[in-house]
Amino acid sequence: MTSLSSLRAVWMVLNDLMGDLEKNGVLLSDLAYADLRNSKMVIEYLNSFEDEIRASEGGDTTLKLEIEQKVLVLKDSLLIRAGDKVGDEYRKEWESKFEQALEGKLDKVAEETRTPISDIPRDKDTAFFRIKLPDEIPVEIVSELAEDCQVNVSLDGERHLQVSGKKECVRDAMKRLGELFYGESKLK
Repeated sequence: MTSLSSLRAVWMVLNDLMGDLEKNGVLLSDLAYADLRNSKMVIEYLNSFEDEIRASEGGDTTLKLEIEQKVLVLKDSLLIRAGDKVGDEYRKEWESKFEQALEGKLDKVAEETRTPISDIPRDKDTAFFRIKLPDEIPVEIVSELAEDCQVNVSLDGERHLQVSGKKECVRDAMKRLGELFYGESKLK
């Protein structure tokens, strides 16, 4: 099993690779972006509650294994795509970065990746909100909701959920979270 810090470092390299592929004109599927978004949220969840998970028997080991597998499958598929669309040298360069991340040589880069609320871009098309996630709401449900609504989410150690994205997507997410938390949306 890969350590959580190495998994975060691999996620950072994945994020960089996806951005670089875009710059090279390689189109990626919406599913790839959703997998990247969701894996980030689960990694943050696992990181936030790492001590509690370690203390409990079994804890979220299954969740950790699932997200590790998702991240590694996404890595492999992106590397294949990078080799096909950009070239073998390009692929080998990124493989080397992933190896460094897995070996723990890039941990320093991945130490703090959460965006403080004041650092969210203030574009006219970008909206956000932040709420405290109730303890009884599993993070997986919020992850699925984020994927359905096409918004970015992050979760800190106190279960503060930050949602950002296009205004209409954020409004949809806010409405659906209201229905999830309270049974009906207060937004009309």
